[in-house]
Amino acid sequence: MASKRLLKKNIGYIAGDLFTEVLICKLFIPATDQEKAEVLMTRILDMQDEFAKRANRPDAKENKKRVKEYYSKLIADLQAEINSIGTEIAELSKKVNESLTK
Repeated sequence: MASKRLLKKNIGYIAGDLFTEVLICKLFIPATDQEKAEVLMTRILDMQDEFAKRANRPDAKENKKRVKEYYSKLIADLQAEINSIGTEIAELSKKVNESLTK
């Protein structure tokens, strides 16, 4: 398992990439739904805060097995949230692409 510091850095990098993707859609593509983009950016920032906080405080620090399970679940939850946000970004971009082809 990677260190907490690396995990938190990766969470920050991923959140930054997702946020940048939405921001580019919002600022440079006029057909983007501005409200949905704002909600999505807020969700990304909330995700970053939540997972960084969760990475700081594992359950049962003295029990290595439970700590490993905790971080495995944390990473699985993070991946699920990233996939969900990625799907929403794709939908946002899809609507933009459809409006550009018309």
